[in-house]
Amino acid sequence: MPLYEYGCSECEHKFETVHGVNDPQPRKCPECGKVKLKRILFSKPAILHIRYSPMHPRHMRGQKR
Repeated sequence: MPLYEYGCSECEHKFETVHGVNDPQPRKCPECGKVKLKRILFSKPAILHIRYSPMHPRHMRGQKR
């Protein structure tokens, strides 16, 4: 299930919750109880995957460092 972040526009409290895509989103702020929640959009985490790096110690065998 995806992780969502919400923020209250009344008290500015931020919290994360896990729920399904088709499940209803929370309506009330857990801090102040107001119905002023908005989902905070964030970008996907950047994952850098290096398959081969000539400077990696494993690939520099037999070479001077």
